Amino acid sequence: MNLPRAVIFDMDNTLHDLRRARHCAADALMAYCGIFGDLHMYSLNKNPPTLIEDAVTQYLADGVDGDFEECTWLYHTLELACISPFEGIEEMLSDLKSEGVRLAVISNADRPDMEKRMKALGYEQYFELVVTPETFGVKKPNPEVYQKTLEALGVSPEETVMIGDKKDRDVRPPRELGIKGVHATFGSVDKRDKICAVDSPAEFLELIKKS
Repeated sequence: MNLPRAVIFDMDNTLHDLRRARHCAADALMAYCGIFGDLHMYSLNKNPPTLIEDAVTQYLADGVDGDFEECTWLYHTLELACISPFEGIEEMLSDLKSEGVRLAVISNADRPDMEKRMKALGYEQYFELVVTPETFGVKKPNPEVYQKTLEALGVSPEETVMIGDKKDRDVRPPRELGIKGVHATFGSVDKRDKICAVDSPAEFLELIKKS
C-alpha cells in the first residue's frame, strides 16, 4: 500500500452535505413565515459570505411579512443544526489519520462559518491545517492557495491528493500543479469528471490505497 503523504479536502458538499442543510433551513424558515416562495432558488449551491443575508432580503422583498434579523438568525441556526457528514466520511478520515496521512481542508467559506461547521461535525481532531480565504489572502481556484498549502504541510504535489465537488476549483486547478485531483461526485452537481472521480468516501479511500 502506497498512500499519499497528504490529502487535501474541500469542505462543503465534500465532507458534509451543505446542500441538504440549506434545503432544510429554507423549508423551516418558509414554514415559520407561512409563505413558500423562492428561498431555495436564492440560497442553494452558492457561497458568498453575504449569501444568506442576500437570500433572505430577496425573500422578504417578495412580500413576506418577517423581520430580517430574526429570519437570518433562524436560517443560520437551522443550517448549522442540519449539517451532516456523508456516509463513510468519519471512517475514511479516521483510517487516513491512523495511517499517518497528513490531512488538510481548503474552503472558500469565511473563517467563522468554517470553524462553526468543523466544530458541529467534530472534525477538528482530524485536520492539522484548515485553510480559508483569510489564511493566505487567496482562495480557490487561485493555484496559489494550493501551493501555499503544500508548503505549509511540507509535501510535494506528487505526494498529495485533492478531492472536492467542484471541478473548476477543487479538481482542475490542483492538477495544474501536479496534485492528483479527484472529483467527489457524491456531493456534486457537476458532470462527472472523465479523468478521476469517486462516488463515495469508501471508493475514494480504496482509490488512494491502490495508487
